[in-house]
Amino acid sequence: MPLQKRNSNFELLRILTMFCVVANHSCAFTFATPGFLGQFYSMYYAFGLAGLNSFFMMSGYFMGNRPSVSKMKIISIFVQVLYCQILSLLIFILFKLTGIYSYEGITMMQLFGIAVKFYLVPLTSDIYWYITAYVLLLALIPVINPFIQKLNAKGFIILILIAGILWYGFSFVFHYRYTHLQRAVFFYLLGAFIKIHCDKKSTKKLVISLILFAICYVISTFLFYIFQNEEARKELCIKLLGKDISKSYYVDMFLHFNAYIIFSPICSILIFEVFRNLTFSSSIINLISATTFSVYLLHCQPLFNSSIYSLPLPSAKITDPTGKCLKDSLIAWLVTFAICSAVDLIRVKLLKNQIDSLTKNSVMWIKNKFYLAKTQTENN
Repeated sequence: MPLQKRNSNFELLRILTMFCVVANHSCAFTFATPGFLGQFYSMYYAFGLAGLNSFFMMSGYFMGNRPSVSKMKIISIFVQVLYCQILSLLIFILFKLTGIYSYEGITMMQLFGIAVKFYLVPLTSDIYWYITAYVLLLALIPVINPFIQKLNAKGFIILILIAGILWYGFSFVFHYRYTHLQRAVFFYLLGAFIKIHCDKKSTKKLVISLILFAICYVISTFLFYIFQNEEARKELCIKLLGKDISKSYYVDMFLHFNAYIIFSPICSILIFEVFRNLTFSSSIINLISATTFSVYLLHCQPLFNSSIYSLPLPSAKITDPTGKCLKDSLIAWLVTFAICSAVDLIRVKLLKNQIDSLTKNSVMWIKNKFYLAKTQTENN
């Protein structure tokens, strides 16, 4: 999609969400860190999870009323993954040969694992769980869309409820393997429902969604923190009930259910509604947002990630004072995002047309080869 045709409101949400994802994957502190740092971790974790869910809603919003999805869209995802993997490998080899970085922490066994998962089966190994779920979702769109487009609003709501029950029942309770795909389908249906049945925008909707999101976001953040932090959970139980039942199965399930199944999806819907009702345009936001997919790919790639952290970045440690740890962490996250974004801008600005042309020619060549082989077989 050309940059000028992008919706800057949704593009800003993509950027904020991807920054939270980068922070979550490269953070010196966790839920279990005592004090403000642990609470801050839960803040951007809750926002990032809600934002990732809303990505699937965006797909439903923009593609739910279409008959199908272009095959080139799926192929372009494979090509972009391949670009990021090759680039990561080239940087790794360059840094290794020149001695810029020794990669002492990466053993031969780890290199073998990286080679298999990231280069042979990058989409089916689930290392990029979001992309695996997204590609499978795109493959299902020709089946999903014709069905949902025939439903009235009531039937659509029933379908969403069934998808939600299946997502939670089979995925979270029974630990079903395809939990991410079920999540993708559920939020895709939500986005498609909004587009087909209630797509009107208004300032009133924006204000109401913003207020409700703020309330639910605070609750969601609190629930995630209490659920993941054993000490905080124990302290809360003693304060409210006078005894420690923090390790009870029922307490665990109550917190898990409310954090992941109730308030996080509600936050996803509300944050989607907040940004959907915004109206503004920014070429800079559109440009940065166009790189977020590669930011996700690159910062998760062990070879590229190790190369970034070979740079003289501030080293955040939880033993540091809270302010210094937070400051150094923010700098590291911003630099990581900026480097990954800048690297992908090379592709967007300099190589995209050549890569697209090569991809189309390769697809046409494969089609012609298969067509000729089929024709020759039929003639024989």
